[in-house]
Order: sequence, then C-alpha cells, then structure tokens
Amino acid sequence: MNTIDASHAYTLAVMWMSWLAALAMSVNAMELLIIHRAGRADKVWHSSALAAEWGVFAPLLNTRAFAGVQVIQLLASISLALFHGTAVGTISTLTLLLTTILTALRFRGTVNGGSDGMLFTVLGGLTVAQWPGAPELVREGGVLYVAAQLTLSYVRAGVVKVRERDWWTGHALGAFLRLPAYGVPRWVPQQRALLVAGSLAGMAFECLAPLAWLSPATCVAYIIVAVMFHAGAAMVFGLNRFLLAWGAALPTLWFAVQRAG
Repeated sequence: MNTIDASHAYTLAVMWMSWLAALAMSVNAMELLIIHRAGRADKVWHSSALAAEWGVFAPLLNTRAFAGVQVIQLLASISLALFHGTAVGTISTLTLLLTTILTALRFRGTVNGGSDGMLFTVLGGLTVAQWPGAPELVREGGVLYVAAQLTLSYVRAGVVKVRERDWWTGHALGAFLRLPAYGVPRWVPQQRALLVAGSLAGMAFECLAPLAWLSPATCVAYIIVAVMFHAGAAMVFGLNRFLLAWGAALPTLWFAVQRAG
C-alpha cells in the first residue's frame, strides 16, 4: 500500500474513532446525569458508604461534585468530536480518560463492564494517535493496539462459548433471554432451532474475527456483520453501551488491514 493510502486510512480511522467515542462518552455522561437529576444515584451507590475508599478524590466524587464531573465529560466529548486529530483532541481524550477513571472509583468498578473497558482502550489509543510531535510509527501503533484488543475481545469471547456445551445446544442463549434483568421483548422468538442457530452464528462471528485482517473486502464485510451483531444485542438485551463502545473501535480494523496491505 502506498503512503497516501496509509495516511488516508489513518486519518479516517482516527476521525471515526473520535466521533463514535465522543458519542459513546456523551451518552454515558447523560445517563448518569439523568440518574443524578432523578435523585437515584445515592439510592444505588450511597456516597457515605463509599467515601472512605475515595482518598484524595473524595471532593470530586460526592453526589453533587460528581454531577460536575459528568458535565466535564460531556463537554470533553463535544470537544473531541470537533477537534479530533489536534492537540485539543489530545487534551479532550485525556480528560475523558480521567473522568472514566473517576467514574470507576465512584462506583467501585466499571458502570457497564466490558463496554467501559473497551471505551477506555479506544480513548487510550486515540490519545497516542493524536499526541503532538509523536513519531508516525507511535501514532499508528495507538490505532493498531485498539484493533488488536478489539480482535482479541471477539476471539476470547468466542473461544469461551465454544468450550461450553450449552452454547452448542442453545441452552445458554435461551437462559440469557429469560433473565428478567435484560427485559427481553416478548416478540423475540425462542424456539430451540432458532436458539441453536443464533448461538452458532454468534460463536462463528466472534471466532472468525481475525479474518477481518486478511483483505479490505473481508474487513468491510466483518465490520458490517459486527454492527448488525451489536445492534441486535442492543435491541434484544438493551446493551446500547456495547454497540457504541465496540462501534468506536471497529474503524481501527480498516486501518489495520490497509496498513498491512
């Protein structure tokens, strides 16, 4: 691949990562602000019970101050969307990384599990990719690192499922669909044959993630399937944060395959 193609692919990857990460982080901030405004934050995570673990960050994590942290996160998300690829974009990603850490401290861990972890990875890669004066190889490495972590996240999840017989029989998927916590819509079919087909399709999608690195055609196809996979999970299980977090990481696959070509 020539230098112009590589540069263009890199610019596109950073642009889409920035826009989608900004969207994901702004949604996260607004969700917590809505919880705060409704007066529900301390009903679930009571600050008085957690404050002893916050140390020097306690002034930023009490109920009122933490709402301010979410406002800062929202503003930094907007800034990242507008000024990605610049020094301002780097400051924005660093701010988002800090607010993510503060949020994890506030709630004694990630608010939404793997999606928060993936977003943190994306923001870290963006920070490196936008770092002023960094060598080109280093900046590209920030994007490639996210692509590698994204691929591993799929493969690891697929391998775990493949090793469990209940995923081959559809029982595991059926059990998830019946969990009250997910509030799965009643229109979702749960016939045995469909559960088996869905389980096999999901395992194949996750285990075959390395195929996205083989060629631009397979990369585009995989990204399309990935978006459909996460959109389906959001519709059925309400996992909207996973759609946004993994969506922010998917552009890195395009740069990875172009860089390797």
